[in-house]
Amino acid sequence: MSTVIHTENLTKTYESAFGGQDVHALKSMSFEVQSGEIFGYLGPNGSGKTTTIKMLLGLIFPTSGKIRILGSEDITSNHIRMNIGYLPEGAYYPDFLRGEEILKYYGQLYGLSGADLRNRIDAVIDLVGMSHARKRLMRGYSKGMRQRIGLAQALISDPKILILDEPTTGLDPIARKEIRDILARLRDEGKTLMISSHELMEVELISNRISIIYEGDMKVHGTIDELLVDREVVVEVTDLDEPGAKQLEERGLTLEDAISGRARVRVPEGMDVYNAIEICRSAGARIGSIAPRRETLEELFVRVVGGASRAKAEKAA
Repeated sequence: MSTVIHTENLTKTYESAFGGQDVHALKSMSFEVQSGEIFGYLGPNGSGKTTTIKMLLGLIFPTSGKIRILGSEDITSNHIRMNIGYLPEGAYYPDFLRGEEILKYYGQLYGLSGADLRNRIDAVIDLVGMSHARKRLMRGYSKGMRQRIGLAQALISDPKILILDEPTTGLDPIARKEIRDILARLRDEGKTLMISSHELMEVELISNRISIIYEGDMKVHGTIDELLVDREVVVEVTDLDEPGAKQLEERGLTLEDAISGRARVRVPEGMDVYNAIEICRSAGARIGSIAPRRETLEELFVRVVGGASRAKAEKAA
């Protein structure tokens, strides 16, 4: 795979007026996004995600550092702009326009016209599953339909790179899955996607690599498989009554999804799994299965950001 986005020591400082304290939005940020992957760019509010995206789009400029997109440092050139599609968070489209009119407008901004524009509109509307509603006014669109049209406008120029800000936030589970399937399909077709989102489960399901930033600093960067390691063993048990469940908890085991005598028993780090099995059996439970449990992206996020927050508080004390 080749590198399509490269940042090197990217720094952005917002100078404060009237002698106030400067805001260091990004601090020597370096990362790469490879072709044909979904890259999750994560962090709490105010961490610098939006600042990074604006710099990649050429909307603001770094205080120092370098950006290369598709091998070029001239990221505001027409070639680079044509090859980046952007879906902003909470994108607004006029209610009096139809779905296909939105796409026609954005296509014309990219310089498309005539048969080329009509063909691209047909292609992206079909890709996002909106052919049935292309002539409907935007005021009649659900939030999920608006997100689909937003994704279609990001694709109108057939870009190599998609930068998506909160593409599934606020959607119902069915709409989230539909958008997720579309994003995975785009990745499989060779598009490169950079996604900024607080929907960590969605990011975990489709991302190849992630970064977690906190107050402008890169805290974690790597593939999902590298970062989400097996942390615990889970024992699934049956025939577990209430006294038995209480006994397990008193012995240091954690129960999940306990219902009708069934439960998932988490074995904490440091406890021998065979010892945990004997505890379950002594409580009258029958062993169904034993398997390692991988840390979730949400757990990793909380651990990394929480640790950075505590370190900051200790330093300030």
